[in-house]
Amino acid sequence: MSAGFVLAACASSPSTPPSATATTHQGGAATTTPAASSTSTTAAAGSGVSPLPTSGPLQADAPIALPFGADRVTAAESPDGAVFAAPQDPTSPAPSIAWVVDGNGPAAIAEHAGTGIAALAADAANFYVATYSVLYAYNRSSGNQVGQWNMPRVNAANSSDENLVSLAAAGGGVLISVTQGNTVSVYRVVPSSSAGPRMVVRSLGAAIGSDGSVYYERGDHRLVALRPSGANAIGPLLADRPNGLGGGVQYVNVVAAGAVWVSEPAGQGLDAAYTTYDTGTLAAVGRYGGSVTSSVADTAAGPLVLEPGGAAVCGQAAPASPASCVLRIDEHGATSDPVGVGAAVTLLGPAPAVIESDTSTGQFDLVRLS
Repeated sequence: MSAGFVLAACASSPSTPPSATATTHQGGAATTTPAASSTSTTAAAGSGVSPLPTSGPLQADAPIALPFGADRVTAAESPDGAVFAAPQDPTSPAPSIAWVVDGNGPAAIAEHAGTGIAALAADAANFYVATYSVLYAYNRSSGNQVGQWNMPRVNAANSSDENLVSLAAAGGGVLISVTQGNTVSVYRVVPSSSAGPRMVVRSLGAAIGSDGSVYYERGDHRLVALRPSGANAIGPLLADRPNGLGGGVQYVNVVAAGAVWVSEPAGQGLDAAYTTYDTGTLAAVGRYGGSVTSSVADTAAGPLVLEPGGAAVCGQAAPASPASCVLRIDEHGATSDPVGVGAAVTLLGPAPAVIESDTSTGQFDLVRLS
């Protein structure tokens, strides 16, 4: 099974910094033209994020304004550290704007979408925007649309605030995860092909590795790895003993630090147990206690965890009264080097960063960590 996070912030009207591209979508078609003032959506074409120390203190850099307000945010980071973000409101019929931040420059318009945006992804060449009906691909150098595919069916009825769609650009493809009830279906799109999404896994929960491997809970509750080659590795059974209080069940969460991170909520309060499994062998690596509100990301500085506990978690880490805390974490759950940040709603990598709710503006900020 899979668990989602609700990302909340205040709403307000966006300002208009420089545009990267100007794109319009009408009737499912798209045209893209360079804006008069343009900015690249690649920090350095084809490059990756420079290695960062994997030990020692982290610091929060100056916030970079993201000029939109929303109830929820969807965000993605490219291999070279460009961060893309947009309001996540996929049932809205109104046009949406996705923004990009290169390095420590100001936010710029990456693309306009004809309807509300569900999810984003990016690789070294392309930027991807998913609505509930269409997946678009845009060349990051030119801004031109280079691909368009019909999305798998998404049933938004009675979905509450659950994240029904997620994207991952990995292993030379785009992986689309669609949640329907207790089932997560994963589809693969090849950006160079016009062929539609092909289902590769139907599961009880899934997470995508950076090489395109899909780690998922099979119907018999086994942890399974589907490799890009098509080979399968079969791992141990995951817990499926519902205790009537919302606990007793393990959820596949994320892939980081060469491990698959699986959570097991206690069922009352926010406590959860986490187990990590080696991505190669699927053998258990570590187990520790944490919170259902924790989120882990793989970064160039090593695996990091975002905790909303603020001062209670960060101790004396600056700022004086942090709303959230980012710490280094290993696959055994040991944490170190806390850094306090604002009311963070998501943690990104490979260039470590958080997106914060800015209560002074009702919008959002990107804060990079170094």
